Amino acid sequence: MNEGHIATIAELNEIVRRGDFPLLVNREESRHVARIVRIAERIAAHVPAVRLVLVAGPSSAGKTTTAIRLCTRLKENGLTALRLSTDDYFVGDARNPRDENGNLDYETVEAVDRERLVADLAGLFAGEPVHLRKFDFEAKDGFDAAETTTMAPLGIVVLEGIHALNPLLTEGIPEAIKFRVYLNTFTQLMADPCDAFFADDVRLLRRMVRDAQYRNESAATTLARWPSVEAGEQKWINPFRRLADAVFNSALDYELAVLKPFVGDLLLGVDASDPFFREADRLQRVLAGVMEAPSEGIPGNSILRETIGGSHLDYA
Repeated sequence: MNEGHIATIAELNEIVRRGDFPLLVNREESRHVARIVRIAERIAAHVPAVRLVLVAGPSSAGKTTTAIRLCTRLKENGLTALRLSTDDYFVGDARNPRDENGNLDYETVEAVDRERLVADLAGLFAGEPVHLRKFDFEAKDGFDAAETTTMAPLGIVVLEGIHALNPLLTEGIPEAIKFRVYLNTFTQLMADPCDAFFADDVRLLRRMVRDAQYRNESAATTLARWPSVEAGEQKWINPFRRLADAVFNSALDYELAVLKPFVGDLLLGVDASDPFFREADRLQRVLAGVMEAPSEGIPGNSILRETIGGSHLDYA
């Protein structure tokens, strides 16, 4: 099998057809492991100067899984690592800013209680016991964890979220102790000479499957929300990518073959009268040319498991 990235859906189909799909899965997952190992080694080489690792990327890029796996690798380097999510510091609907149309704007950095987050980080780095913040996504409100958390001396906090690279988020924490990681899906596949399945499309499909499985939301709902998600990325993520100390490509060359059976019926459920039907139809037509592959062989710590389920990682 060619060790380079797959360029076309036809190549992916040929791999599935000749029975080499498990080899492709192993190759791609090994690439992810190697990238995370390299980033963890770079961080470890700068300890004790580095205390805060910031992991940012757009929706469905795999931030949570990457942060968890990075913590694991840091621990294997003899370090103590604690993962935090900016989602736990949402201000809640009662305080959340609204956009120009009067809708709750969950993409803005002001949706995060930055003052509380910075206070908790400062307390952790000072070795103090801290009641970390948690968020109830059903009640749409935050609360304090019952138990306190104390960082070990020279312990590292791995903070993940869409705003993690934005200097405003951790303003007040010394810049010298920060190491920034940016991740996204950078790989795209050509369907034919005139049509491509773009990297952002992969994230959209991941988000669609995740929304259906964990939030009981339709593909139409995900498609309707996607333009505001992308606008938020342009405003709140892209301007800060240049600050990253490390970049991680979270795409997997094999994932369309696995995502297809999960997303097929979801796209069929978008009504022809829906404003986003043409987008659903476009995705459907491209996916029609993809051969399906089973998900059984996907490792339990894969980024894709964050979307399709079956992960053995603890996302709590």
